Amino acid sequence: LGWVNRGAHHAPRVHDLRLAGKLLEAADALPEGTGFDVSIDELAKLSGVPRATLYYYFSGKEDVVQFYVNNLLERTAGGMNAAASAGGTVVERLAGTLTALLHAFAAYPRMCVELPALVRGIHEFEPVVAHIERAVLAPVRELLIEGRATRELVAPDVDLAAISLLGAIHMVAMMDIVTTGQLDADARARVLVPQLMRGLLPR
Repeated sequence: LGWVNRGAHHAPRVHDLRLAGKLLEAADALPEGTGFDVSIDELAKLSGVPRATLYYYFSGKEDVVQFYVNNLLERTAGGMNAAASAGGTVVERLAGTLTALLHAFAAYPRMCVELPALVRGIHEFEPVVAHIERAVLAPVRELLIEGRATRELVAPDVDLAAISLLGAIHMVAMMDIVTTGQLDADARARVLVPQLMRGLLPR
């Protein structure tokens, strides 16, 4: 986790790893459905971090929400980028990247269920949307471009294809989490990912 000036209109980042760890642990204590919408005072109580320290990094609730959203996106991006850059064909790497997203949703179900509402509720939402595009959309888009160039995949509109793939993964994961309280990423990947990939293969 790096650090940027809070006044730069970007989500705050915490350079102290111990502090960041306490804040992330505090998120687990928040009731589901809160959307990380927690006051600085509430966060201080949950994390044990002094209010003065928190006010150094965060100006209010919106900064806290952006911190949590960006942290989850960074974790998700790590798994997806690792899969995208692994060995194998484009088809294999794209399947692995989609599977990695399912695993991220299983590990961070709150992100899967609450992320759309979180983004809509942030006043300065453009940086968060840009982060989503870099972290989640870009690895899929780049593989589609590569697969189209090598004729391994058929994707006339790579942006539309990438959004469609991610949308399908998100909807299935969200329905599982909402209806059953959990997501079996491997079980879902075995059925869903091949089905999605078949729509991209040359006839």
